[in-house]
Amino acid sequence: MTSIDSAIMWPNGKIYFFSGNQYYGYDIQNESVDLTIYPRPIAGNWPGLAGVDIQGAIVWPELVGGRQKAYFFSQDQFYSYDLANNQVDPGSPLPTSLNWPGVLAGPQLDHRVDVAVQWPTGKVYLFQYDRYYGITNLVQKKVDFNYPQFIQGNWPGLMATGQEFRAAIVWPKLVGGRQKAYFFLNGLYMSYDIANDATDPNYPQPIQGNWQGL
Repeated sequence: MTSIDSAIMWPNGKIYFFSGNQYYGYDIQNESVDLTIYPRPIAGNWPGLAGVDIQGAIVWPELVGGRQKAYFFSQDQFYSYDLANNQVDPGSPLPTSLNWPGVLAGPQLDHRVDVAVQWPTGKVYLFQYDRYYGITNLVQKKVDFNYPQFIQGNWPGLMATGQEFRAAIVWPKLVGGRQKAYFFLNGLYMSYDIANDATDPNYPQPIQGNWQGL
């Protein structure tokens, strides 16, 4: 894998990492990618996403019209993906600013969402450049009061690299008895201790060699 463009935790026990026109399935239980199967082309395996510049991605925690959906952000738009039908919904993409009240309201460069992740509190965070948004109302997808805020000073250690994030996941298993989140950059990742609310020491680390198969 040359670089990670995005990642999403799927309900089947895998994290899917997108890179260019390919994707990798990282098995959470085995903590590895089966390189006899991956990488695979996005085209033909993710109907409606071929050729899309995927950035932030998330399986939405609330059902939408009784359906489980994933959202894939691309520049100032997003694609709604139906998990049961395994395809992009008709009408996608849609403008992010008109469907996520409070997101991208300011004068941004290209209005993109770099990272989308749900925290153990239930709150969803969207990261964009040097700022982030918090969403508690998952039904209306409405940004909470007093956002956006700057990452610097609110997420200790995350801006130390000076790079924009490509993906983030909350790891579903404890690591040394601690709950962790992982933030991915270009070839690097950072471990974030959720209870301490700070980046772990000695990060960032290279993805290669620490995430088997990536």
